[in-house]
Amino acid sequence: MGDGEAGLPLARATVSVTIDNEREVAAVNAWFQRWGPRIQCADNQGCGCCVDIWDVQAPAAALAELPTAMCRPLATAA
Repeated sequence: MGDGEAGLPLARATVSVTIDNEREVAAVNAWFQRWGPRIQCADNQGCGCCVDIWDVQAPAAALAELPTAMCRPLATAA
C-alpha cells in the first residue's frame, strides 16, 4: 500500500458510480477534482455505459467524503 501525505498510509477502496444518477456523478467528479493529486487510481473497471468502478488508494479523509453507497473498503493483505 502506498503512503499519502506526511507518510500516512493510503486506504484502499472501490469507488462506484451509477451513470444515470446525476448526484453520484457530480459527487465523484467533485471528489476527483478535490483529491485527484493525492489519489492512486486504477483504470475504470466498469462498463462506462451504466456504471464506473475504480479501485483507489486515497487518504482516509478523502474516502470519508464520499457517500457510503459509492465507496466500499478493500481488505488489505495481512
